[in-house]
Amino acid sequence: MRPQRTSMKTDSETRPARTRDDADWRVAGAGRAALAGGAYEQRRDSPYHQIEYIAAGRGWVELGGLRQALAAGSVFAAGPDTRVGLRSDPARPLKRYHLWLDGPDAAARVVRSGLGRSRVRQVSTPGEIRDAWEWLVREMEAGGAASEAIGRALAEVVLLKLEAAGADAGARDAEGSRQTFERCRLLVDAEAARLRGAADLAAAAGLRTETLCRLFRRFLDTTPGAYLRRRRMRLASERLLEQGARVKQVAADLGFADAFHFSRVFKAEMGMTPKAWRERGSSGARRA
Repeated sequence: MRPQRTSMKTDSETRPARTRDDADWRVAGAGRAALAGGAYEQRRDSPYHQIEYIAAGRGWVELGGLRQALAAGSVFAAGPDTRVGLRSDPARPLKRYHLWLDGPDAAARVVRSGLGRSRVRQVSTPGEIRDAWEWLVREMEAGGAASEAIGRALAEVVLLKLEAAGADAGARDAEGSRQTFERCRLLVDAEAARLRGAADLAAAAGLRTETLCRLFRRFLDTTPGAYLRRRRMRLASERLLEQGARVKQVAADLGFADAFHFSRVFKAEMGMTPKAWRERGSSGARRA
């Protein structure tokens, strides 16, 4: 369903020359959508300049006859004359955001963000861009007298984020940040048994907790505490399958003073209690 076009009154005879910041484009629409696993969607003859961002899932897009892979963090643009075909992976459905621009300068603004009409880009900061897009969508959905101005401002934030993600300086900064993130992630993988939370991890990595949280949000779209918890429960699942393992002892080894608390955390992560997990592993070993 196409959004309604809102007229913008201007006086072309008395209006001063436009600068980069007041170029003549507007937000025609913004939103989020999902494409069911295995589904195909085709669009053509849109009146708008479209930008789409893949927040989750996998699939492919056909832009003007060129098929390209899509994954979380992929972004692409299409003009009014571009045929777009989207296919969602059966096992990992696509979840995406869109932004539609209209006006004489819309095409130039899309190009300045670093998006060509027939090329998919992979951004280095998927969490940041998704958050900016979500903010834009919420404000557009809220409506109100100032929604057009707010939408324009937040759309500019999204476009600037995309532009920065494609700049050489931004790429070098992202690479350094990614290396720091990978060092922290490997530290969790190696020391999960002794680390008790994000503060412990930050101290071990020599970082501020706020910096650590930004890195995990930026590159993994999660928190360091959530990642550590998953790794600790995976470690617990392995130890529970060892011969003679006891739930209480595994909980103590991982720093849980309360076995009941450990059981609740384990079930939330693994989908069953530690006892059920251990019994299932034992029965599997006997069948083997």
